[in-house]
Amino acid sequence: MPKFKIFSGLGGGFGGAKEHDEIMEFDNEDEAERFAYQEASEEYEGFNGLYGLRTVEEIMEQDGVDDEEAEETYNEEKEDWLDFWVEEIKED
Repeated sequence: MPKFKIFSGLGGGFGGAKEHDEIMEFDNEDEAERFAYQEASEEYEGFNGLYGLRTVEEIMEQDGVDDEEAEETYNEEKEDWLDFWVEEIKED
């Protein structure tokens, strides 16, 4: 099973992706990237409502939109902040 370095975090003033402490094994690079994406997403969600990162409820109130449109806007805003990638460890 291939091994990967995982980098995830938030861009901008949050300092960008940081390398995880451990090297991880995944079936393939796509799986590793999904993990890195999930880690970055969880970090973003941890800052909901702080530092200008709006919640769905804030978007509904501020933009005057319904749940569905607010969720779409939330996901677009989140994608703009996520910073993640993986590097496969090649064994000799």
